[in-house]
Amino acid sequence: MDLVDRYLNAIRWNLYGAKADDIIAELRDLIASRIEDREEVLDRALTRDETSAVLREFGHPLVVASRYGTQQSLIGPEIFPFYLFSLKIVLAIGAAILIATGVFRAAFADRSMVQALAQGFDHIWWTLLSYAGLVTLIFAVLERTGWLSSHLRQWKPEQLPDLRDLRLKPKSIWESCFELAANAAFLLWWAGLIHIPAAARPGLDVQFSPVWMQLWWPIFALIAGRLLLNLIQLIRPRWREIQALLATATTFAALAVIATLYQAGRLVTLLSDTMIPVKLAKIQQSVDLALHVGLIAIAAIWTIQWATDLWKLWRMRRG
Repeated sequence: MDLVDRYLNAIRWNLYGAKADDIIAELRDLIASRIEDREEVLDRALTRDETSAVLREFGHPLVVASRYGTQQSLIGPEIFPFYLFSLKIVLAIGAAILIATGVFRAAFADRSMVQALAQGFDHIWWTLLSYAGLVTLIFAVLERTGWLSSHLRQWKPEQLPDLRDLRLKPKSIWESCFELAANAAFLLWWAGLIHIPAAARPGLDVQFSPVWMQLWWPIFALIAGRLLLNLIQLIRPRWREIQALLATATTFAALAVIATLYQAGRLVTLLSDTMIPVKLAKIQQSVDLALHVGLIAIAAIWTIQWATDLWKLWRMRRG
């Protein structure tokens, strides 16, 4: 068997369908024509090495066979931008949730902060890799079925948002993803799906005030509302009126919750059987002060963010 037959048989092995024989016949004619041209120039028959050089110019058999395939890539160029966009969002949300939960666990772990963070970050990479694989698998299935491609052909220019005022552009994807992940992580922890030990360190217990149980549902509804706001900012950034309504409702609800917590006085009680009472009292005083200052800071941040969003909406309507 000469080199040409071996080459064509290797290509035929990687071809499927009824047209495989026709493809091989076409390639055989092309190769024979190329060899005849070379022999005419040299005025002699080609040697084995020269024939091998001609075949190398055609390409590897697997590459040549792939040119006649119906599917050339896992995710085609038409939907690849949407795949990349979705991958960034999923990885950003996943990374933010994993980092937030890792920091929470490290802050309340019995071992050192460095060891807890190192173990947490070691798990992040494998989790994000599984997220990326899942997104890739979903878009590969969409590529094969052709559902997304057919859906994209139905878009209309009238559906594009008006972006003439760039000063009022929506939040960036990363900012929206970070807020979404932070609220999702807090909501999971608040619902008890993410467990954090109650002890900050060995020998020191933390007992929460009854006011937290009284405000459990209001806080849950508040964070769920902010989570819905983050989703709208990410998926439908031009729904300014709905964003303003949700921002106003959640801001006033947050201020009411913060006011209730502030008036409750002591929010947590520190208990210890091994610590000196005087030292424990000083720590308790510091914790009370830090929590009250934190409540004031959170109230200020929510109010400023709410005012900024409303100002942007007013400027957009005026423009």
